Amino acid sequence: MSIHRKRFWLLVIYLLVLLPFIGYGAAQALQTKVNSPLDWVDGSFPARADYDQFREQFGNSDTVIISWQNCTLDNPDLDELVTALRTDPVFKDDSGQWYFERVISGRELYRSLSSPAMRLNEREVHDRLDGTFIGEDEKTTCIIVSFTPAGLLKRKELVGNIQSALETHCNVTEDECFLAGPIIDGLEIDLASKDSMDRFVLPSTLMVLLICWICLRSLRAALLVFGLSLLAQGITLALIHYSGESITALLIVMPPLIQVLAVAGGIHLVNYYFDAVKDPQISSPAAHAFQVGWLPCLLSAGTTAIGLASLLVSGLTPIRLFGGYAACGVLVTTGLLLSLIPGVFTVWPLKRPSKLTTDQETLQQDRHDLWYFLTVIINHNHTVVASLALMAMIAAGYGISRINASVRIETLFSQDSKILHDYDWLEDHVGSLVPIEVILTCSPKADLTFREQLLMVWHIERSLRKTDTVNRTISTMTFAPRFPRPEHMSDELFQYQLNEALTGFKPQFINAGYLKEIDGKQLYRITAYVSALNDVDYNACLDQIGTHVESALKNKYETIPAGITTQQTGIMPLVHEIQRQLMQDLFKSFLFAFLIIAVVMTIVQGGLVAGLVSMVSNVFPPLMIFGLLGWLAVSVDIGSVMTASVALGIAVDDTLHYLTFFRRHLDAGHSPRESVLHAYRHCGTAMIQTSLICGLGLLVFAMSSFVPTSRFAWMMAGLLMMALLGDLIVLPALLLSPLGRFFALTPKSEHAH
Repeated sequence: MSIHRKRFWLLVIYLLVLLPFIGYGAAQALQTKVNSPLDWVDGSFPARADYDQFREQFGNSDTVIISWQNCTLDNPDLDELVTALRTDPVFKDDSGQWYFERVISGRELYRSLSSPAMRLNEREVHDRLDGTFIGEDEKTTCIIVSFTPAGLLKRKELVGNIQSALETHCNVTEDECFLAGPIIDGLEIDLASKDSMDRFVLPSTLMVLLICWICLRSLRAALLVFGLSLLAQGITLALIHYSGESITALLIVMPPLIQVLAVAGGIHLVNYYFDAVKDPQISSPAAHAFQVGWLPCLLSAGTTAIGLASLLVSGLTPIRLFGGYAACGVLVTTGLLLSLIPGVFTVWPLKRPSKLTTDQETLQQDRHDLWYFLTVIINHNHTVVASLALMAMIAAGYGISRINASVRIETLFSQDSKILHDYDWLEDHVGSLVPIEVILTCSPKADLTFREQLLMVWHIERSLRKTDTVNRTISTMTFAPRFPRPEHMSDELFQYQLNEALTGFKPQFINAGYLKEIDGKQLYRITAYVSALNDVDYNACLDQIGTHVESALKNKYETIPAGITTQQTGIMPLVHEIQRQLMQDLFKSFLFAFLIIAVVMTIVQGGLVAGLVSMVSNVFPPLMIFGLLGWLAVSVDIGSVMTASVALGIAVDDTLHYLTFFRRHLDAGHSPRESVLHAYRHCGTAMIQTSLICGLGLLVFAMSSFVPTSRFAWMMAGLLMMALLGDLIVLPALLLSPLGRFFALTPKSEHAH
């Protein structure tokens, strides 16, 4: 037995030993963990740090908002439901700890503010609660449930228990209730992630196998490539598990991505082997396929890994995880392909064709094949093709300047999804659902009485209600009683008594969650509500709120008193910062990938101009697709961001295979036209096959109800088709133009010699 066969069998034995561990790790990684858009950034992200501090001060903001058609102020069923939510054992852990921080009922709140102690008439109560806890019909209300961190980990089970309690105590079925809030957002992302796996992984896998079989026209070769792609998937998933992570909704497309990349690389190697089998002068086709393919395969894997690893510069956690693990998966995949495909064909070679074509027959066929005619057409029109490509890229570049990013709820789910229907109903019948928290901090340096501090809160709240985007507000003053001034009482005495009375209400304000005392400081909470679904410009909205808060303080005081500070936080400011981070990541990761790959290409091609020319066909796909998004005013989401750098890395794959054969033929003394035709015939078919398999294999996920996954799939398919156009049309046009002379490393005189 030769040394090569011994190495092959040792590798197979090692893989068989590791297979149970790979299978277990992959299965564990597929157990999706809790997903939430808020978890896309960690505590080092400034806006997330502010939001976490707010949650520590005023309680958890992970809430569920509950309502239904008959959820009204006069419905006693609400009291039964609230009692069940507070006392039922299913909402407590084994030690009796409650999974909720608080349960707020609009009906209870209305009765509390209507009590004699508050001295409010019915109109005043409605003025304080309409648009937040009471709808426009002045009857419909809601229940808000705040989860603890322990409850957040069991949100799927707890939301199911809430729906069961609704049916038991209010006769409201799952389809009849309307749920919204961060808890529901995260849960729906979990469900969409699981749905994508359950519905699309198997069809995607079968699609890849079928097209692989059709393209290779050999069941054994198709099963070999397909089996290695599954092994590469398993190893990558096991790596995720053993490093302490698991699949999230945004990592769900990574396993099929690894699979199609493995299939793409495998098809190139198998095609090299098929070409060698047809040549009677090659005694060892498997070794020849390895010798021909190892360099472009390694270079392709390296550049693809660079494209994926460029996502590590992202400030968003799921994008970093995707980039890191996918880059590792690509390198593992390449090692498997280069070792196992030649090894299998060495041990179990394919039979050579019974009738080999003669050189004369081959020449006759070559003169009439597709690649010959394509070479002739591009050779005569290379200036036109290159000019059109350049103009298209310039137009697309302008379109990119118009791109906007969004991670709002309506960009995560399809328009006919239940979650968006629930949001729409709740905003129509109860009020706006997205809170912006303004925190007013008064330290002892401010030297203001409690009444004066509350008056400052009142001025800020009145000013916020004048903004275009803020629909309603709630503050500490919402829970304050009305104190009519007795006749003949002096201002000084009334203000003193009012301050004492309001100070006596501090426990109620604290219990309501709108006042916090920390180290002698008073923290007042003012919540401004804006729509979750309307086309609100978050940037303008936050600027307006900041301006109104500042003007309210300056109108009351010429200069803001010492010891008074304000801060904006909440879901929307955090989402706004995530959107800005998305745009930064899009350009940072792409620029990083472009620069590194460009450096690699200049080294590989042996010249600065040659390397930059070879990059044109690689920049062409993302530039065209993202430029089109900009022109069509389609917002970029988190799924879209991941495609630019990934597509750049994949596009380089085919470019390197093509240029490897072009350069080899050119260095052998042939003309650029003959070298282009030679490269077409050796890897053109494989390039079409890989693009077809990668595109259609991922396109199955375009039917996912989770929009980032769906958009990632169709954008990747579009980018791969554009990459194929760039490699088969734009790149040959550049090589046949005067720029092609920069690829000639050896002077003609040396060839003649």
